[in-house]
Amino acid sequence: MSDYLTFSVVVPTYNRAAFIERTLQSVLAQTYPHYEIIVVDDCSTDNTEELLLPLINSGKIRFIRHDQNRERGYSRNTGMEAATGDFLTLLDSDDLMYPNNLEDAAKYAQANPKSKFFYNLHELIDLAGNVVYRTKHPTQKDQIKAIACGNFMSCIGEFMHREVYGQYRFDTDRVMSGTEDWDFWLRVLAKYRAGKIEKVNSGLTHHHGRSVNNLDIASLQTSLERIVRRVYDDPQLAAVYRPYFKQMEANCLIYLAIQANSGMIYETALNYLRQAAAKDLSVVATRRFLRALQIALFKMNGVGAGQAEKAN
Repeated sequence: MSDYLTFSVVVPTYNRAAFIERTLQSVLAQTYPHYEIIVVDDCSTDNTEELLLPLINSGKIRFIRHDQNRERGYSRNTGMEAATGDFLTLLDSDDLMYPNNLEDAAKYAQANPKSKFFYNLHELIDLAGNVVYRTKHPTQKDQIKAIACGNFMSCIGEFMHREVYGQYRFDTDRVMSGTEDWDFWLRVLAKYRAGKIEKVNSGLTHHHGRSVNNLDIASLQTSLERIVRRVYDDPQLAAVYRPYFKQMEANCLIYLAIQANSGMIYETALNYLRQAAAKDLSVVATRRFLRALQIALFKMNGVGAGQAEKAN
């Protein structure tokens, strides 16, 4: 056994030739040297593989290419199955690790040897690296309530011990695209308490090609309903999340309203907000509800609002 911790950085990608070099360089610039990079190409049709050949040939990255496009969740699963690190972290191919990301993770894991799952803070940045939005991360007081009410985890800056990444997988159904991460973390947090590194060590890049900016409302509603139903129907998950069922349903409706606002479908947004209030009246006092209501009522430009809320 080595006297240092190793990390697997799994980078799923699809037609991200314009971004992936920047992402990989942010990993290669880490101050902590004990890591592997696994790039899983979901059958890109651009020049991703050609672009990465120097890194592949030099052994700086492991490159796995799917023979057909199967969506991001499948790519993450492929990377998790190929990983060898003590801990694994996911990094989308347009996002960034800040230089001390892995070093701080190693220090945290060594100082907290019983912690099998922890995360650092992230922020929303533009392509120039300027901060667009400071993500509001919940306190550690009630993680179950926090994840039931929305995906504060996203899929950036989390670290899973091999005990964790060896037993969980993402839902690969295409209808789950854009929500598969919330489904995943609901299951992980039902069993493992997440530790927290109180430092912004990851940058989630905002651009118009991000999947969260291209969600279809009807498909999104279907996927959210499936997640809630899965929690209801699973005895172990239901036992954990039962106190927050109403809040979970209401916050799904608020998120749908936020996405409707992003598409400037304001009447649809108002309808979702009415349904949310009917599910759980307490949500009408929350910042997310009030902001969504303001945008819908005054027909403000909601473009990009969904991205900021997703980062929440």
